[in-house]
Amino acid sequence: MDCDLLIINGFIIDGTGKPGFYADLAISKGKIMGVASKLECTAGRIIDAFGLVVSPGFIDPHVHAELAVLTSGAFEDYLRQGVTTTINGNCGHSITPYSSDNIYRYMTTSGLISPEEEERYKRSVPAWNSFSSYIDTIKSRSTNLNMGFLLGHGSLRWSVMGKTNARTPNVEEYKELSRLIEEGMEQGALGLSTGLAYRPSKHAATDELIQLAKITQKYDGIYTSHLRTYLGILEAVKEAIQIGEAADIRVQISHLTPSCPEAFVEILTARNRGLEIAVDTIPKSSGHFKRWDRFLQFMLPSISQTYELNRNVLQDTDSAHKINRKLLKKIRFKDNLMVFHTADPEMERRTLKGIADEKRTAVDDLILQLLANNNPKLTFCQGGLNRWDFPGTPYPDDVAHNPLVMVGSDRIFGNLHDPYDWYELFRKGAFPIYFDLCKQKGLSLEEVIRRVTSFPAQQFRLKGRGVLAKGNAADIVILDPDHFRYPTNEEIDPLNPRTMASGVRYTIVNGNVVLDNGIVKEINAGQLLSRNGTIL
Repeated sequence: MDCDLLIINGFIIDGTGKPGFYADLAISKGKIMGVASKLECTAGRIIDAFGLVVSPGFIDPHVHAELAVLTSGAFEDYLRQGVTTTINGNCGHSITPYSSDNIYRYMTTSGLISPEEEERYKRSVPAWNSFSSYIDTIKSRSTNLNMGFLLGHGSLRWSVMGKTNARTPNVEEYKELSRLIEEGMEQGALGLSTGLAYRPSKHAATDELIQLAKITQKYDGIYTSHLRTYLGILEAVKEAIQIGEAADIRVQISHLTPSCPEAFVEILTARNRGLEIAVDTIPKSSGHFKRWDRFLQFMLPSISQTYELNRNVLQDTDSAHKINRKLLKKIRFKDNLMVFHTADPEMERRTLKGIADEKRTAVDDLILQLLANNNPKLTFCQGGLNRWDFPGTPYPDDVAHNPLVMVGSDRIFGNLHDPYDWYELFRKGAFPIYFDLCKQKGLSLEEVIRRVTSFPAQQFRLKGRGVLAKGNAADIVILDPDHFRYPTNEEIDPLNPRTMASGVRYTIVNGNVVLDNGIVKEINAGQLLSRNGTIL
């Protein structure tokens, strides 16, 4: 037979969890033609995978690239991890409803993009006014990855109910929320996401979420949740399970901390009694590194207040300092903020509290002093170099051996025009870090790969993906498992947001070699995915 690409001599791990085997794999027209030993094929290209693992492309169920793809579809950091598909629109943040200008305003008001980015998007990206027209916008720009999208409860609620929404929706508002979910699902959305730890979704009662999840379920959609963590991790998981069982809908628990293993047990128990539920976790995370202007925008509740602080902070007047002190009081957890790019070696990489105590001054005074130096690179790190909730340390047994746990990077994109604007250190290595943590607990490579391929494909109804089998999409990663890694605490450079994973030789998306022996090619082979194998 003839084929476009033939992969020979590889150790095939097919994504099902079954033991691996040595075989060849043939690809034609973006599909897998066959997997067998010694395939006889006249190929346009041959890749010799001797000594390497050949597996389905990895699927990341928790990504926030819905705006990033409008700037760049390259996604090199994902390709170097072997990721071929991402699920976007998580935590209640999505690209509908109504106009693109409405979504930009929501994202800016929520601190997710800067006002400058909002204006840049408006100037450079074609406008959209529905889920389907947003999909058309991406098609006009293209992407290296396959992408699926959720509807964001936060975006929907904010758009329908306005900023003052610490209440239940009235009859007309509920009808509009329902209509918008139905419209988005009909146009190809994968489901509904929530961000219940912050406004506006935190104001939604459990019953509101159940009713909206029931609408999503009619279309075989999924309910994903950034939990209402202020209830306590276990109680928040129980609420998500309650919603899933009441609405009879699939549930994805987002970025669950391994510090609460009993919550993972609760999820497995719910699955065993019939609820189709799964969970993703961030293998390791630092805090958020934000340059001072982005940090203030994110931490202060009003954009206008941020601008007021920006204008006044350089003015050495009593009135300005009074305004600034009042605003700074609204910033929580200031003491443990670390500072970088201070231009003072004695302050560099230390907490504000430690510096202030040494200088015998107040933390707020220290912040004002740092800002008054007018250093454009001044950066605050909120959460430290290793976050307590995702420390990257060995998993408890109830987490490591739970078959329902997949990887979610929860990648922070910040400003793609300026990677130093807002970044995190370890999430670009989520997959190799997860592989290593599972290996430490004795899991087989076949089981780990199942959790990042066929399992998320099944959970999000991505039919025809996640398994190396004849007729399936040729999303494939070829990697060196002994060198699939990401820098450790000792190796990482906190001032370099461009660090990437190593060990992946080839990443193939729909039959196209996008990462080619370590070189990224902008072939833009990615497809936009809906439920049950539908390509948008």
